[in-house]
Formats: sequence, structure tokens, C-alpha cells
Amino acid sequence: SYQRMVGGRSPSYCSSRALITVSVAVNLILGTAFFFGRSQRNVEDVGAPVVSAPSQLATRIAGHLPGLDRPDFCSWAESEGGERRGRGGPRGGRGRGPRFEEKVLQVRRITKVVKGGKNMGFRALVAVGDKNGKIGLGCASAKEVMVAVEKASMEAKKTAITVPITKDYSLPHRLDVEWGAASVMMKPASVGTGLVAGGAVRTILELAGYQNARGKQLGTDNALNNAKAVLEAFKSFDIEKIKARGLA
Repeated sequence: SYQRMVGGRSPSYCSSRALITVSVAVNLILGTAFFFGRSQRNVEDVGAPVVSAPSQLATRIAGHLPGLDRPDFCSWAESEGGERRGRGGPRGGRGRGPRFEEKVLQVRRITKVVKGGKNMGFRALVAVGDKNGKIGLGCASAKEVMVAVEKASMEAKKTAITVPITKDYSLPHRLDVEWGAASVMMKPASVGTGLVAGGAVRTILELAGYQNARGKQLGTDNALNNAKAVLEAFKSFDIEKIKARGLA
């Protein structure tokens, strides 16, 4: 009757199976308790670090560097201004040049005739300057407007030149220049006059850093030719003579 109740199996088989079940349960409970106890111990260790005794070398260095004997001393965190400094300036990067401001003077649609037909594209004219004596001009073409503007900006930054600026933020002397069909006149002005010019001439004067000057386009209205004429006029400055006369 007993074997019929347990499914036809002997009592020894049932007792061994029960012992296996109990042992598995006990192992699971002990493993879970060990895991949580170890995690709690790691958290407590992180919150309370162990400070070892300073070595002889550290003690010797601390005598020459004030503040190094403090336990919370960190060499890279206490640099001037709270910045991490390395080679080339803050944050370990290389020294950066002047910050240029960009202005698009002209964007035109161009067409290149090839054997298979016509290739459409765009030409961009961009002027860059830091408003402190640096000015550059770039012209580039591409199939997309943004790509053309970016290429022209890079060319302008590479070919930037330095121009002299007087104490009144004006031109040192009058300039008359011709470039192709463009004819441009620029001359200095007194303080408070502002920039009396138009088109590409005004934009380039503003980016170069001039605040009081007069300019006029006497020839064509083409922005490219006028911009080139202004840059050629700036290149004609004799900076050494201007500094010798005390104008800049």
C-alpha cells in the first residue's frame, strides 16, 4: 500500500530525492546571502578609503612643494584658474589662432559644359576677419552651396593678411586701386564718422577692424572684382613706413 501511495517507488528512493532537494535549497540560500554580503562590504570599503603611511620619497618631496603633504592634494586639480593645463595651453590642446568672423559676399550659380552635357554648381565668395587687423578673401565652387562656402572660408583663412589700423580705427592714408573693371577709392575719416561705404567694400573694412573710413566703388558693381580690389589695396600698405611715422 505504501509503494502504491508513492507511485510504486521504494522508500529509500523517496528519501534520497528529498535530501537532494533540501541540499539544493540550502545552497541557493547560502549563495544569495554571500553575494549580498560581499556587495555591502564593497560599498563600505569605497566610502571609507584606507590611507597608507607616506613613504620617505613623498615626505622629502613634500618639504620642497608646499601643500603636497595634504591628503587631499591633487596636482592637476589645483592649477591656476581651475583648468587642466598641458602642452599648448588649457586642456592640453594646441594654441589656437585668431577667431575669424565669416561673411558671405556672393553666391552664384555656375555651369560647366562637358562632353556629356552640363554640370551645375555654385560659386561662393567669402570674407573672413578678426576685426583686429586680420582680413582674408576666398572664392571656391562646388556642387552644393554649403560645400562651396566652406571651401571658400578655408581658402580665406589660409590667405589672410595683416593690415595697419590707426589709433582712430581708420586707414593710415588714402587708397586708389583698380582691379579689372573695378575701381575703388578709400580714405581715412575722423572719429565718430563710422563706415561710409557700401557693398563688398564696407563688409571688408568692417571685418578688418576699421570703424571710421570712407569708401566708394567707382567702377563695376561686381562683388568679386571690388573685393579683390580692396585686398590689393591693403597689400600695398608699407607697414614699416607707417609704423615709423607713428600712424599705426
